[in-house]
Amino acid sequence: MSGQDLGIMTYNIRLDLSSDGKNAWGERSREVVDLIEYYRPEILGVQEALPSQMDALSTALPKYSFVGVGRDDGNRAGEFSAIFYNRERLKILDSGTFWLSDTPETPSKGWDAAYNRVCSYAFFKDKHTGRKFWAFNAHFDHVGVQARMRSTELILDRIRELTRERVPVVLMGDFNSTPESKPISNFNSYLTDAHSASEQKPYGPAGTYNAFDTERKEFERIDYIFVKGFKVKSHRTIEDRRDNFLYPSDHFPVLVVVHQK
Repeated sequence: MSGQDLGIMTYNIRLDLSSDGKNAWGERSREVVDLIEYYRPEILGVQEALPSQMDALSTALPKYSFVGVGRDDGNRAGEFSAIFYNRERLKILDSGTFWLSDTPETPSKGWDAAYNRVCSYAFFKDKHTGRKFWAFNAHFDHVGVQARMRSTELILDRIRELTRERVPVVLMGDFNSTPESKPISNFNSYLTDAHSASEQKPYGPAGTYNAFDTERKEFERIDYIFVKGFKVKSHRTIEDRRDNFLYPSDHFPVLVVVHQK
């Protein structure tokens, strides 16, 4: 990458469940960290990260800070959809979290969703270029059809509200929606899917959800990075495996390299 390029990764790291057995967090956490350290994104959006996992990542990645809160109480309870950022490259100017519901400023469950869902965001200044941009990270509900559609509308409204000065924006996350679905179509009406915008041919499988199944040949695409005001140089779905040939998570991370237009 050149000095003006930014690496941006979205990664559903799978929550810490002892019932996952050989795929439990304690068995794979080191290799999740190794993957992140190898690809060294300037920005990393994680989903399904419980407080203990956030602590582990923060300790293992000392060059990164994060923004985000637990979805259950707006503090430390429940899963985070946090944004980690490289402090050496990026300065944070503003940040926040809103709930994907009709009461976005308070911890709440929206519409027909099974769980509380959040979107965390941050306003950054690139220390190398002096340019500013917004980043958003979200995890949509896996059950609620209405919730996914309304969440899309809410996020787009918030993006329009915060980016009136035409500052570039990146939106990433696990949207539990396939490319032909209405939520993704709605995002594409205002933003650009980095997969289709990549100057280089996208590398890796098109799909991102592997369900820890190493025998599976086809994967659903439900993890995305969308941009506005960025040029996408490359898009990669990372299917790296652990030392024992299992996957580090039940989702593949997605990595894009961008620079501002």
